[in-house]
Amino acid sequence: MSLKAVGVRVSGRSTKMRKNYRSTHEILSWSTALLVGRPFEQLADDARNETLLGYRSALHGTGPEVFGGSSESAELDALVTRVRAWLDSGIEPGDIGIGSRFNKSCDKAVERLTAAGIRAARLRGDAVSDPAAVQVGTMHAFKGLEFRCVAVVGVSGGALPYPKAVTSADVDRLQHEADLLAERCLLFVACTRARDSLYVSWWGEPSHFLVETGAVSHHDVPHRS
Repeated sequence: MSLKAVGVRVSGRSTKMRKNYRSTHEILSWSTALLVGRPFEQLADDARNETLLGYRSALHGTGPEVFGGSSESAELDALVTRVRAWLDSGIEPGDIGIGSRFNKSCDKAVERLTAAGIRAARLRGDAVSDPAAVQVGTMHAFKGLEFRCVAVVGVSGGALPYPKAVTSADVDRLQHEADLLAERCLLFVACTRARDSLYVSWWGEPSHFLVETGAVSHHDVPHRS
């Protein structure tokens, strides 16, 4: 319910919260480029460390890490390596989140992590089910959650944008653009759940959301024989 609905007048007296305390400046800026579909270099920061959307981060850290696998199995192996490195550095399992576009990808991540001796659990809706385990859920379930470290997996060409979720431009151009924006927002939300470290991976061809921003260069794309 809005303040206006309960009789509180805020016209001319309200401001937008522009300071971000969830993600580092590096993660927020990188994710913003994905959301707006422009090369990261075009979003050069000014002295206030603002993103294109006018938000500032109170935190600083390292930039996101990306990985492209030649197969889904290779991507999952790399995920295990990344998560184990976080754990070995002292990060608690419950402070690590793994997000993907599809439930089946989440299930495969849990299975591979468990097989490697890493405790992992699926989110129940958008709630943590086992605080002592690495949390795995869909991008939709990630909304509103926060983790120290986040791995966003399966960001491949056939997954984001998901063809079945996007109306053809020939059918309805405006709906087509709206659907694409919704897919971008999913990825943006998943990435900005990370406070300190963000890892983004795919297998095969990467999503063009990554390519168009320069987040992925040619040497990041694996060559298959």
